[in-house]
Amino acid sequence: MKKATLLAFLLVSIQYAFSQTEEFESYRAILKDDWRMQSAVTDATPGNQIAQSNFQPANWYKVSVPTTVIAGLLANHVYNFDPFYGRNFEKLADARMDKPWWFRREFELPKSEGGKNVVLKLHGINYKANVWLNGTLIADSAQIIGPFRIIELDITKQVKYAGPNVLAIEIKRPFNPQKRGGDLAIDYADWIHYPPDFNNGIINNVEIKTYRKAGVEYPLVTTKFDLPSLAIAHLQVDAMAVNYTSKAEDVIVKGKINGIISFEQKVHLMPREKKQVTFKPADYPQLNIKNPRIWWPWEYGKPEMNRISLSLVTGNEVSNEIAENFGIRQITSILIDNEKGREFIINGKPIMLRGAAWSPDIFQRRSKERQEQEIKLVRDMHMNIIRSEGKLEDDSFYDLCDKYGLVVMSGWMCCGAWQYPEKWDAAKRFVAMASDSSVMYWLRNKSSMLTWLNGSDMPPRDKTVESDWLAIEADLKWPNPTIASANESVSKVSGHTGVKMAGPYDWVPPSYWEADTTKYGGAWSFATEISPGPSIPPYESLIKFIPKDSLSVGSPDWLYHCGTTQFGDTHIFDDALNNRYGKSANIKDYVTKAQVMNYEGHRAMMEAYGLKKYHNATGVVQWMLSNPWPGVIWHTYDYYLYPAGTYFGMKKSLEPLHVMYSYKSNSVNIINSLLEKFSGLKVKADVYNLDGTLKYSHSVTTAVAGDGVKECFVLPPIAGLDLVYFVRLELKDAAGKVESINWYWLSAKKDVLNWAKSKWYYTPQSSFADFTALQNLPKTTLSVQHTSAKTDGQTAHKITVTNTGKAVAFFVHLRTLKEKGGDDVLPVIFEDNYLLLAPGETRVIECSYENKDAGKGTPYILVNGWNVDIVGSKIGENAGFGE
Repeated sequence: MKKATLLAFLLVSIQYAFSQTEEFESYRAILKDDWRMQSAVTDATPGNQIAQSNFQPANWYKVSVPTTVIAGLLANHVYNFDPFYGRNFEKLADARMDKPWWFRREFELPKSEGGKNVVLKLHGINYKANVWLNGTLIADSAQIIGPFRIIELDITKQVKYAGPNVLAIEIKRPFNPQKRGGDLAIDYADWIHYPPDFNNGIINNVEIKTYRKAGVEYPLVTTKFDLPSLAIAHLQVDAMAVNYTSKAEDVIVKGKINGIISFEQKVHLMPREKKQVTFKPADYPQLNIKNPRIWWPWEYGKPEMNRISLSLVTGNEVSNEIAENFGIRQITSILIDNEKGREFIINGKPIMLRGAAWSPDIFQRRSKERQEQEIKLVRDMHMNIIRSEGKLEDDSFYDLCDKYGLVVMSGWMCCGAWQYPEKWDAAKRFVAMASDSSVMYWLRNKSSMLTWLNGSDMPPRDKTVESDWLAIEADLKWPNPTIASANESVSKVSGHTGVKMAGPYDWVPPSYWEADTTKYGGAWSFATEISPGPSIPPYESLIKFIPKDSLSVGSPDWLYHCGTTQFGDTHIFDDALNNRYGKSANIKDYVTKAQVMNYEGHRAMMEAYGLKKYHNATGVVQWMLSNPWPGVIWHTYDYYLYPAGTYFGMKKSLEPLHVMYSYKSNSVNIINSLLEKFSGLKVKADVYNLDGTLKYSHSVTTAVAGDGVKECFVLPPIAGLDLVYFVRLELKDAAGKVESINWYWLSAKKDVLNWAKSKWYYTPQSSFADFTALQNLPKTTLSVQHTSAKTDGQTAHKITVTNTGKAVAFFVHLRTLKEKGGDDVLPVIFEDNYLLLAPGETRVIECSYENKDAGKGTPYILVNGWNVDIVGSKIGENAGFGE
């Protein structure tokens, strides 16, 4: 497509919004609070009257933007029930959801802005809207369409410089985004049930900005190093200059980096012109920065942030100023293994990416506090990547990823309207192209952005769509790799993706991940979404969303909180659990066993990919990180931020310096996820029978390369082992500090996979490992003590747990309650959990939480264990044992 045609698509206007730049910004009002919302069915007043200052929005709902219709109603306590409890979600059905809803806001301009050009920026209108200002329709639903677009409307002629202005937006929900030919909106595929408003509303910022004739926006700082040297960063700065008048303007665009490196350029703008302005390091030597502060993924170094500010001068006056943080970093990728794999390289260093897929709240409710809580959990699990499929967040989310050194893989959605561009008419195609340009402008300067996917489950089926998107992305100088899709299909436009989406999404045993080397979801290539299936929340969470009289596996309420289609139940997981650990006596027994199976299944997946890193395995994304609502499948922590078996299995497997057991080779290995080389490491393996008898012990001293893997030794055949036995691995550094303790429970009877009957979402088993002997594991006693330290903002506990008995203590679960008999403190960070301890072994576990999350009672430590003899065990004050 020719550039001129592309620019027609780019005429959709977009405006930079950045939460940290208010000290540099010219006038910018984000219209967040004091909105009123109402159904157009309930109030049928026409828009030209609603958008007048004398209109009284009696009985309208007060809301803050961003919000969807249902989110607004929930905030106003319209419903007398928890929509997540049982099947209450169905009670949200309301015929008014299919009709338009009004969002109304009054605002005034400061006197200082009189006579300036005024622009209304709409980011995230879902899905179509008529926009009224002061009684005048300024844009209709043929223009305002698409939740991922950032649309600019020049309201200079309609705005009042003195007195109240009234903005009224009539929004119509999307229809059939989950189907071919539907609207290009937010789609949840088979994740969850759809909210009846289909997220109708405003899902990002609405803002007012002013300019003196022209303005500058969308800064982009692109880095090039003379690799492998990082001594000099060659920075190129780009931005968009916009003329808001009908006359040609001569302007000056000025810039500063970190307040000390200055540059400027004269620009001639034709009437209403939008022009890319570029500062190349060859032309501006000051942009060749020595000894730069470099942004690294968090385990490779510090995610250092720099600052760019831009201003545009017309005549002798500054029209506007903008500023934002950016990272000096260079991200590229290469295809490996006959183009079946893709290796990402950051600042010249290859990086093994292991993380999970983000999901926003089902009603698109966002909170900076909640986002940071979740990002901290991601970091605590030692993950380094988040994938966001068709669920774009807000600036605060990307700012947090920048700050915490996490990379983000993002792109368009499967499996409905976005996936079938051959069904689009001209209007939908325009929305798709305008959405792509909006997203490129918005996200291109985010340090955390790793790559953009132009498709999810397949490349765009209309190759001209991918070609046009690629042209837009190149024209807007997207600085990171772009991939046709998240799966392995070869694009007719851009070729091999080097990534795969070959399942599984349901239970497979730990041995699966090393066993498959070429065809399915095993540890090879870059798996963009895979999972060993359900993640059963702990009992304390289950009772928050499933009524106790329905709290049984397979009940209607249980099934309602699974996924949909193939994932509408947990029967594959349940069948494996019953065969491997024995049938459960009750729901609490089931939940206990589920944590064990969640732990071993998710740990094995991440370990296998780590073991094979750079030997044709380059990345893995767990499906998913979290759920949009309380659910029993696909998460690492549950909706209430409770970290359970899956979480701690993930955290264990992703330790920066980690010792692991290979299910395939019976070997003991070190995985080093840091760039530093380690020598003098002591690796030890102990093997125990169920009664706690030590049957084998072996240790070696070894070294591991930076970002390397080292096989230490292979466990030999061991005489006299029980049908089920334990392997304890320990890794100490040269100074004797324990870096990793990792326990495995193994069975002489192995899991056997029936590869011939594999389906896209799992591989069935023809026989199962037998861990039923664990049900008769001998009891053991514990001694538990803890100390606490409280500061103004945080409380920390050190919990000392000693196995004083003769058997291995299995799956000892530590909890912090707000008070005795109270709820768990959430979120909470435990150094380790679901512990195994050898006879006589002591572990000291630290945990911490924010005081604001802890209530006003005396914190209480509760300890549960698979085989704890409570009567014979000892515990300190403000602590106890649970059944």
